[in-house]
Amino acid sequence: MDSEPPPPPPPPHGQNPRPPGGLPDGNYDIFIIPPHSAGGGFLYLPSLQPQRNSFLAGVACTLLAVSIWTLVVPVLRSWSSSVLAGGGGLGVVVLVIAVGVGAWAWGKTQAESGAGRPPDGAGGAGTSSSHQQKQYSNGPRSDYQAPPHSEQHRAPPRPPPQPEPQPQARPSPGAGAWEKAREETRKREEERKRQEELEKKRKEAQRVREEKEKADKAEAEKLKWEQARAREKEAREREARERIVRERLAREKEAREKDAREREAREKSEKTDREAKEKLDKDQAEKERAERLAEARARVAAAASARSSPTKSNYEQPTARSATGDTAYSYRPYDTSPKKAATYKSSASSISGLSESSYTPSQSTARTTPPPSMRGPYHTNDPDKIQIKAVYLFSDSFPNKPISQLVASQANVTDGLILRIKTEGLFIDDDVRGVPQREWDVKAWTLKLVEDGAMKTPAGAPTHVFRAQTRDTENKKYTFILDESEAWKVALGLSRLKKGSQVRSLNMNGMKDAEVKRLLMELGWM
Repeated sequence: MDSEPPPPPPPPHGQNPRPPGGLPDGNYDIFIIPPHSAGGGFLYLPSLQPQRNSFLAGVACTLLAVSIWTLVVPVLRSWSSSVLAGGGGLGVVVLVIAVGVGAWAWGKTQAESGAGRPPDGAGGAGTSSSHQQKQYSNGPRSDYQAPPHSEQHRAPPRPPPQPEPQPQARPSPGAGAWEKAREETRKREEERKRQEELEKKRKEAQRVREEKEKADKAEAEKLKWEQARAREKEAREREARERIVRERLAREKEAREKDAREREAREKSEKTDREAKEKLDKDQAEKERAERLAEARARVAAAASARSSPTKSNYEQPTARSATGDTAYSYRPYDTSPKKAATYKSSASSISGLSESSYTPSQSTARTTPPPSMRGPYHTNDPDKIQIKAVYLFSDSFPNKPISQLVASQANVTDGLILRIKTEGLFIDDDVRGVPQREWDVKAWTLKLVEDGAMKTPAGAPTHVFRAQTRDTENKKYTFILDESEAWKVALGLSRLKKGSQVRSLNMNGMKDAEVKRLLMELGWM
């Protein structure tokens, strides 16, 4: 095939004949087109079948690279960890990377500057570019086809003889090759400078990024440290607050326990003193009572021996009447039934026809109670008998003036006026005469409110006021005046009344000092 001559070129068309290659001017050094195929439109591409030796070499290189990577990576990791854990580890790594990049850039620059030197001599052939000399030499070779752009600058090998127009002059191949080499050198220099600029910009961006990352890391560390300090401070403050609260609660608890102990001790002491005082008062009262009884017996004996006949006393018939007309028995718990009461029956009653209903009490029989002039002042320690000085009845019609009253030691009432507070209600009796004051009885289910208060009178003795209000249309109020020494009996009776089954929503309140004072002044006790 090498001995065959090349085919003739196509005929020219017009003033600008088409080049044989059919391609514009340029550097086409990718494929090598054989001379016999130039202008034929066929390209002989290199074979893509892999070579066995190349494939085995690639596999071996890959295995070697993987093994080296497997062995080197743990060592590099441990070394980098130890370096980073040290004081200036990061700076050393950055310095090593910078030195490596600088060495690579310097070596590449030196290689490009050595390869891009212009050729020496006028022939246009460089010392380091023998390929270009062969490419741009005159005349075709039998075993090498020049690139298509070299054929554009020369005439066809055997043009047909034409008188006109004359062929255009072509530039010298040597000068064109030198110009192209210089242009390529200039382009390579510009490309190198551009690469250096890009590398410099990349390094600058890398440095800025590293500085920013370092600053961000330092800022994050600072923020983390500040947050840790804030959390520690908050924890200390919370612990201090909790400790203060615990100490305050402990002090309050200790104070409450101390107050409770003191109150319990005080109540126990007061109870002991009160019991001792009550016992002493009771013993003193019993002693005085025994003395009064002995004195009364002596006086009665003296009076009986001095007079021949006993003193007659007029019988006072009670004015109160029950609903049935019988005054011998009522709803009072301490009264006895007439059927159960022991009566005296004479043997002559069957003869004379007298019976219990027709019997009239004697007006001349002497009473067993000594005359008032022969006995001392009334006093009792019975907790069920509350000695009162007076009782007054008020209503809404007369709120400031009593509509009825009972005063001890006045009129037919003796100084033995007593009040009984039972579960059935309030009952007033004359204990000396043994006469019940049934018109003053107050049933428990009619009570609505009870009040009590105390005030010291000008005489110096404290006076106790006890008031009971009933549940009726007139809102009757029973006001009792008594000594302060009888107040404990009132409290005992009220507790008994409150626990009873006949009470309906009974309220208990205390009276103000101003109201007690006003009431005592209106009634003449102050």
